[in-house]
Amino acid sequence: MISSVIGLGKLGFPFALFLASRKIKVLCYDNNPKIIDDIKKNKSPYIEPYTQKYLQKYKNNISITSDLSEIINKSDISHLVLPTPSLRNNSFSNKNIIDCLNKLAPFIKKKKRKHIINITSTVMPGSCRDVFCKILKSKGLKNNKDFIITYNPHFIAQGTTINNLENPDFVLIGADDKRGKKLVSYYNKIYKNKILISFLNTQEAEIVKISINSYITSKITFSNFISEICESEKNVDGSKVLKAIGKDHRIGNSYLAVGTKYSGPCFPRDNKALDYFVRKKIRNSLPKFVDKINNSQTSRLINIIKRVISKNKLNKINLGILGLTYKDKTSILKDSQSYDLIRTINLKKLSKINVYDNNMKPSTEYLKKYKLSYFENLKKFIINSKILLLMYPSKNFRYELLKSRNKIIIDCWNIIDEKKTKSKVYKLGKYI
Repeated sequence: MISSVIGLGKLGFPFALFLASRKIKVLCYDNNPKIIDDIKKNKSPYIEPYTQKYLQKYKNNISITSDLSEIINKSDISHLVLPTPSLRNNSFSNKNIIDCLNKLAPFIKKKKRKHIINITSTVMPGSCRDVFCKILKSKGLKNNKDFIITYNPHFIAQGTTINNLENPDFVLIGADDKRGKKLVSYYNKIYKNKILISFLNTQEAEIVKISINSYITSKITFSNFISEICESEKNVDGSKVLKAIGKDHRIGNSYLAVGTKYSGPCFPRDNKALDYFVRKKIRNSLPKFVDKINNSQTSRLINIIKRVISKNKLNKINLGILGLTYKDKTSILKDSQSYDLIRTINLKKLSKINVYDNNMKPSTEYLKKYKLSYFENLKKFIINSKILLLMYPSKNFRYELLKSRNKIIIDCWNIIDEKKTKSKVYKLGKYI
């Protein structure tokens, strides 16, 4: 089955490469000329691991087109991997998918065989059945004769996208007709080893997608709750407590550890979207409560910094924020742990805020707005900072921090062994 991928963003492009690696011919479309130009030059548009390697290795299975009629005529299935940005009310916008379907409809109508429209973008429950299907019907197309709409979101994390696609816990497929099981056969051929596939109707699958991320945010928030409890008690280590809790097979250790708030492009917005979806349906919203606790984590971190300053009797200090993006090997700054901290923090004893991240360099405007000093060299950054705040786990950060001397390290992720460094280490989840 020849496949097409419409939308070569931070998921769409790796997904196209993943399909190409499985010996599938993939026809790709995107309206961003820079992305297309980079790919034609055999250059990955993103820093996502393995994308450059896969592009070089499987480029013969990928072709680029600017013609949507070619997308429909030369492929049997079109994967729509388009942005669905959050609206002010926290629901997702379907605008990009709707615009795409309006453009595809005339070409599907002329086609003599059925075309599968596979929506992989995260959408609000009911979108496939009540919005996308109705749009194509309004164009004179017949459901399950001219087209089939399926819902097939991927559970990935930026920085590990290709690995997540190659090793899924399960594949989620939503379809409102048994003919949608063609997608089950499609994935059974893609994966060499047998994988778990959940086949539901589209609305069930749409609820599953945002609910899984919302459950994970609840687990992260529970971890932060236990961690904060442990900080109030002497001789208690939050990391050990959470590790022990996770040994219960009903709970598990995944996402159960000391760390900062959940952030990034998926967890917060999916959690808020589920809250929006249930707002007029049930009285109490767990996602809303979880979001409230998550938003308090920045204040918690500021209070920890204050306690560290007070305990060490410091007057004026240079605070070094180590890690600006929401996780290593990504370039997304907005709404990260550091992003919220920098916008909020206002301590009189801070003479300077230094920042470092090896994944991206903030804009000059951003640095000026918050009066930040950006360092391109990690060693110089450490030398010029008194308190070092470790905002996400990184082997490189850990290596350099262990070599530091006479610094104060606030380890938010429990990756620094205080016995192996000549700096003073404070950890989330432990009494200060």
